[in-house]
Amino acid sequence: MKKSDEALTVPEVCAMLGIHKTTAYNLIHGGLLPAFSVGTKRGGIRVLLSEVQKYKKKNVIKVSGLI
Repeated sequence: MKKSDEALTVPEVCAMLGIHKTTAYNLIHGGLLPAFSVGTKRGGIRVLLSEVQKYKKKNVIKVSGLI
């Protein structure tokens, strides 16, 4: 399995993005961060590392004129 295919839990995604779990679930349920379900129990949502990396790359803000 490639590293980019690693399935992350929501808490792991939160740590990578520096966000609260509510924000992560909002991104997932809003379709902005693709995820899949593992089983039927709580905590069964997984996000591929490659999807988190794509999300980060897509949402880079370019700031100019600060200095």
